[in-house]
Amino acid sequence: MDENNDDRQDLYDEFESEVVKHGNQEAFFDESDLVEIFDYASDLDNNIVKMEVLIYGAVHYPKSEALATRRAWFYSSFGDFETATEINNRVTNGGVLNQVLDLRVSLPADSPEIETRLNRILSETTDFDDEGIIQLVDFCMESGKEEWLTENKELIQSKCSYPQTFIYEFADRCEEQSNLKQAATLFEELTMLEPFTLDFWQRLATVQINMEDYESALSSADYALAIDPTAVMAARIKGAALYRLERDMKTVADLYTQVLKSPEAEDSDASTLAAALVELNRQDEAIKLLKEYIPTHYNPRTAINVLMVLDIESATQYVNNVIHDTAMNENEALDWAKEHVDREQYTAASVILMAYQNIRGFLFGFEFALETFYYAERYDDIIDLYENHVYRELTESPLPSITYPYVMALVRTGNRQKALSAATEAYKRGSEFREHYDNKAPMRTAIKYSPTTTNSIITGYLAILKNIIQALKSSDEIPPDDFDPIL
Repeated sequence: MDENNDDRQDLYDEFESEVVKHGNQEAFFDESDLVEIFDYASDLDNNIVKMEVLIYGAVHYPKSEALATRRAWFYSSFGDFETATEINNRVTNGGVLNQVLDLRVSLPADSPEIETRLNRILSETTDFDDEGIIQLVDFCMESGKEEWLTENKELIQSKCSYPQTFIYEFADRCEEQSNLKQAATLFEELTMLEPFTLDFWQRLATVQINMEDYESALSSADYALAIDPTAVMAARIKGAALYRLERDMKTVADLYTQVLKSPEAEDSDASTLAAALVELNRQDEAIKLLKEYIPTHYNPRTAINVLMVLDIESATQYVNNVIHDTAMNENEALDWAKEHVDREQYTAASVILMAYQNIRGFLFGFEFALETFYYAERYDDIIDLYENHVYRELTESPLPSITYPYVMALVRTGNRQKALSAATEAYKRGSEFREHYDNKAPMRTAIKYSPTTTNSIITGYLAILKNIIQALKSSDEIPPDDFDPIL
């Protein structure tokens, strides 16, 4: 299979160089060559090459039914079903490709007639060629006929001169649709049919590690590395499996060190290597690695996330750079911060939020930012944000996520009298809001609550504020922890 792919790649490269790039319409390619090039370009999703093949074919092989069939498919890919149907109907000796295309353009996906037509194709076909079986599988998976494929798998295979194409496409589409168990079974079958094909082992290992079947993924990756010790994907999967199994971190570090030297290296590779180095008590090396990696790569957020855990001060400048250089919008920044909040990494989340506020300024993220800053103990930043940046309509609305962090930040910084004044004013505004509330003047939040829900929120909000006010008025200096509604 690899040798066949190499031949197709060479043919494709020659056509792209001679015809597409240099416009040499006299370069010789026979009809079968053009079919191979078109189908390979379809695998690569290169519409330019596909179009040039069709133009070249129209000039040199105007009566080619194989190329006419592919021209019909090309039109269908752009949603021009009328033209696709017209061209497809001109093909007098139609095969599987023509029948599948007719199914695709003539019937809705939920049509009960589909399986009848599929059964007819299967019964009438004696030998599925590669492109025919690929399109048949794709159509079935897109039309919810995966069960039909499974039930007829053995019969379909028996009618394929090279059944590996069918199994591979079926496995690939199962993986794409998150049916990982079925995909693993199919890729495993491929490794038994061709035990020395690297790609089959790597695809199997990928599915297994995504299933969190780390032992099996480790075994499959080892088989792949036995075939090609330099295989980057196999090394990555073996390292990841060992890391998940908390086993042999030295080997994990060695594997990812090699992976990072490859042009195929990814952001996650640097992050996993750094994590493995930390497990080996080589934290300084991990920090050095990340500080060298991050500035030379575009938007290396995964690596920055790890550095924020190891050395927040060093990471801060890289957070600023990413937000500035990638034109990150507010939702993206909030989502990035939430990733850290979910792991209770409040300091890291606050660094992201502060960087975004300084570079672009929030429109909607103040509530989340103030609460996150409070958990990160950035009390001075809360006070500055509330007093100088938060919209007045938010500070004057009875919003717990705005009022509580501000009042308690004042308490935590020793400004208890100012905190008492702020809490008293907030209580007054909240009481007035409840007194005059109707559904036409909702709370200034992203969600418009019903009157009942809003009243419940205001009642609780005022009760907590009253408790804070009483604590601050007490002759004894009550510790903040005793009346902090956030903690």
